[in-house]
Amino acid sequence: MEVLVRLFHLYNDTPDWNLAKDNTYKRVPGQTGYAVYGNRRQVMAPYRINSSGYNSFRDFDPVEDEIEIAIFGDSFIEGFHQDYRNSLGKKVERGLSNVQVYEYGHSNFDLADVMYLVNTNTSDMDKIDFIVYAIDYEYDLMRDTYKVVPRKVVFPLLRHSKFLVYLLDIGMIDQIKKVLRKWNVGQAPREGVGKKIDRDSLFLHNFKTLTNKYGLEKKKVAFLLDGRHTSDQFLKYLSDNGIQIIDYGLAFQVSEDQGVPTTLIYDQHWNDHGRELIAEQIIDYFNKKNQYNSFKQKKSAE
Repeated sequence: MEVLVRLFHLYNDTPDWNLAKDNTYKRVPGQTGYAVYGNRRQVMAPYRINSSGYNSFRDFDPVEDEIEIAIFGDSFIEGFHQDYRNSLGKKVERGLSNVQVYEYGHSNFDLADVMYLVNTNTSDMDKIDFIVYAIDYEYDLMRDTYKVVPRKVVFPLLRHSKFLVYLLDIGMIDQIKKVLRKWNVGQAPREGVGKKIDRDSLFLHNFKTLTNKYGLEKKKVAFLLDGRHTSDQFLKYLSDNGIQIIDYGLAFQVSEDQGVPTTLIYDQHWNDHGRELIAEQIIDYFNKKNQYNSFKQKKSAE
């Protein structure tokens, strides 16, 4: 089986990561390969890890005389489920001429990770014209500050056996993973589990704490989210405080009502159509808010 899995490239060749100098996790630069998902290789997407440690068709080198948009998020933005040459950022670039889109995506990043990342890389972020934080309300507001969460390799044999990687990817050893989670093997213990708390109030508190600690330049930032799965309390706070959002929930709902899925068959990551819809929402946001023209005017004045 090991030979067959290797021969037909059924395994997921996910690139290595490390803890970078800025104390955040990144992929090791310079890696290329194929991310494989599904039990019949439903997706086999090439990736390219750039010099900054992110999966992207671009290297990140912001300058004052160019228009740059940065999108921050987790595995949805990292985009291993999609050919990096047809990523969300590439789709946005096609709709906004003379704009470069940088995709700062890394699996398991939450809002604390990305806000800390922006706060500690001011030399680059000051040159970037606009920042989009992609957040999943259910998972990305569980912390009110950033700290490194230790990572461990749960299965050392994964480094050598592509067959085990394949079994892991198609869910054949999910029961083992569940047992290991109970024992806290391979991950840090979750804080606050079992406590009876008002989740929405906690998430709002965490959001306020993060933005106060790491800063939020309201004219330069928008939050990309699915309003269908975000609390009214949180959305009201954003609106009342002039915090901009790009809500793709309605576009997804219309598509799904028409029988056109927006996510992959085997997990909930966006498929190509879903990414197209989100790119359209981002493009429409900049056009309607006149953000794009303000970028051009700013650059021409400089």
